[in-house]
Amino acid sequence: MFESFKIENLSFKYSCNSPILQNIFLSAKESEIIEILGRNGTGKSTLFNALTISSDFTGSTFLNDIYIPQKKLIKQISYLPQNSFLPKETTVKSAVKMFPLSKDKKNEILQDNRISSISNQKIASLSGGEKRYLEFLVINNCPKPIKFLDEPFSEVEPIFEQKICEQITSNKKGNLYIITDHKLSVMKDLCTRFYLLINGSLIEITDKNEIVKYGYAYDI
Repeated sequence: MFESFKIENLSFKYSCNSPILQNIFLSAKESEIIEILGRNGTGKSTLFNALTISSDFTGSTFLNDIYIPQKKLIKQISYLPQNSFLPKETTVKSAVKMFPLSKDKKNEILQDNRISSISNQKIASLSGGEKRYLEFLVINNCPKPIKFLDEPFSEVEPIFEQKICEQITSNKKGNLYIITDHKLSVMKDLCTRFYLLINGSLIEITDKNEIVKYGYAYDI
């Protein structure tokens, strides 16, 4: 049973360049929804990629307070990257059936009010908002307790932003969400805790007004 996830002293750099991430520490528990704030280029996506794709980081990760190597950690993570991962020339219905989801979960996605009307269309014909919403549904329904969502609200219309928020909130029990997104108007009410990635370091925000202090927003 999933209870907690922790990152200790994680650092990452590309080749001989200066470190992008330095001594990152993050501690999270089941049912939390955590936002990692930061301007473009500060390393938010790099943090997700370091933990799921690249193995060139230093530091340690823990699941339920027990050290876990990356090759085992990635089996516990569902990752929604910034860039689309759906095969363009297949239909929505075929794409959903490709993923390792239960039959019930696949049917649930295909019966979604928005998805049911486009299920026979090719991925390439979808709008940015339709594609992003579909990608979110696939990742959110994967049976892995840690969810990394990199800009899940990108190009998504307000009515479906709300649906995404509702699904995250209803699915948080037994799971952990770590999200990056620039839509503070949405995130400030959705998330239970906030971190700010700045100058390669991760700072926990204990008061939402600190986001203004660090210059990330004028008001919140």
